[in-house]
Amino acid sequence: MRNLPEPSRDSDRADLRKAVRRYRYGGQTLGHDITDAEVEAVVALYDRYEVDLGAACDELKGPALPASLRDTIHAAYEKTQEDRVLFSVRELLFKGVDLCPVCGINPATELDHHLPQSAFKPLAIHTRNLVPMCHPCNHAKLAGFDVDGSGFLHPYYDSLPDLDFLQAVVNLTEGALVVTFAIDVAAALPAGYADRLTGQMEALDLDARYQQEVNTYISSHAAALHLAHRAEGQAGVKKTLRLQTRFETKAFHRNHWRPTLLRALLAHDAFIDGGFAEVLPIQDDMLEDLEGEANG
Repeated sequence: MRNLPEPSRDSDRADLRKAVRRYRYGGQTLGHDITDAEVEAVVALYDRYEVDLGAACDELKGPALPASLRDTIHAAYEKTQEDRVLFSVRELLFKGVDLCPVCGINPATELDHHLPQSAFKPLAIHTRNLVPMCHPCNHAKLAGFDVDGSGFLHPYYDSLPDLDFLQAVVNLTEGALVVTFAIDVAAALPAGYADRLTGQMEALDLDARYQQEVNTYISSHAAALHLAHRAEGQAGVKKTLRLQTRFETKAFHRNHWRPTLLRALLAHDAFIDGGFAEVLPIQDDMLEDLEGEANG
């Protein structure tokens, strides 16, 4: 997981006024005409959400608000879709976010309600309760992981320290690369973070999902590793992996699964001392062609 910058709240009031209104549908009058006082009451709930760093409480369900107002805000989330009046909210939240901040595997294509909109209706269009995610992560969270959102760390508010807390354990077994991922419970994380991150990994099946990515990803480095080993042996492989680790840490973040995997491979003596060739075999004539191109 990685943190995301807190999205702007500059449009809080304007969004509420655009989205919450009465309308006619099927011969019925639905919705709610929001008053200035009600706008301020909802914004006060947003303020409470921010002060409590996204923690759940009954006040955030808006018990003092009219039921028609709560229901209309809840329904207004659909207006964040393309060509609807709140599409600017979606554009704001996805700006600069490519991969899912939770798994780092798939593109972020959906918005998750950190506190579920079914229970916390007044927060349905609150920008800081909406988190870009991929479909697999969002679907797994919707399937029942902590209905009050307390299990998931909040990408906006729960600041992660700049240290390695995702671990990869590498084994070479009969020519196969087997890697398992887990949270390092000994890492100097804030109190409770290790358990919550472990819970996220288990709920989202991240270890299995990362394992599915490993072989395809490492295969993309096969030629570079073979050439480095031919040129400089173990030292060359270390240099190649070290450079790739630095590059991918900067491109993603230090606890993204890719640099985590590369750090584990770099520390695995058998892998860097030629064991990689069993996992990533390349024909000699292909290597000679590659060497010829490199030297030509």
